[in-house]
Amino acid sequence: MDSLPACAEVLQSAAGLPATLDAAHRAFATLLAVLRHHQEDDETAFPAFVLAANAAANGRDWIADAPSLPASRSLPAGHADLLPDADIAEVAAQVTAVSCQLVRRLAALAAAAADPGDRSACLRAAGQASAICDLLGGAACR
Repeated sequence: MDSLPACAEVLQSAAGLPATLDAAHRAFATLLAVLRHHQEDDETAFPAFVLAANAAANGRDWIADAPSLPASRSLPAGHADLLPDADIAEVAAQVTAVSCQLVRRLAALAAAAADPGDRSACLRAAGQASAICDLLGGAACR
């Protein structure tokens, strides 16, 4: 099972462009699953969670377009740990933490990427991760 802490750990330890793209793709997919699972938990948070889920899907798709993403990339295992016992504030905090980590790692990858397609994919995905942070009230992670 994927969990947000596991995604954060893999993202942190990934070395090199292909491995980090793979970890980012998997993290965005897990964020999407968690956000969709919790989007109806609190009616006041519903709009932010729906828009954040959309940003997670867009980030995943931008990473999928990166030329250096391995064709044999790892897909999320079966079902993600959807944080079933977490309240909406805890879910938002965990999602924001992983999203901020994505912003930092993807911005660094973009700065070092030789291929313009990788650079563009990383920057656009980082923008989507930043939008998730903004939507869920996280501190600026740029």
